[in-house]
Amino acid sequence: MSYFSNEKAVGGGELRVARGGEMRGFEVARGVTLHPLLGGGMNINVVVIEPGCEAELHAHDEEQMGYIVSGDCEFTDGTNTVLLHPGDLYHALPNVPHGAKALTERCVIIDCFSPVRAGMKELLES
Repeated sequence: MSYFSNEKAVGGGELRVARGGEMRGFEVARGVTLHPLLGGGMNINVVVIEPGCEAELHAHDEEQMGYIVSGDCEFTDGTNTVLLHPGDLYHALPNVPHGAKALTERCVIIDCFSPVRAGMKELLES
């Protein structure tokens, strides 16, 4: 079986495309803006953290993985802090505290959540 097998390529529905410049942004803290796309079982956020700003330490029921696109950030679980650079990834299990702070330049992060982040649903409905 090939990773790219098309044996089951008969699903219903349509492909969705979200253009970066058209995605709605939500400033959730000073200098922290989320640009979300929600699916049925997961969601993705383009997160922009301005220099010196931070996504404060928090926890949630959803599993989270992230990829640093540009800029550097300090990523913490409240006890340990690591410096992340473009190309680095992180993984936070459900209910594990974590937060990020951009350093001297804007930091862009791609975050993925499974299942869909409940807080994001609430934000979009407000």
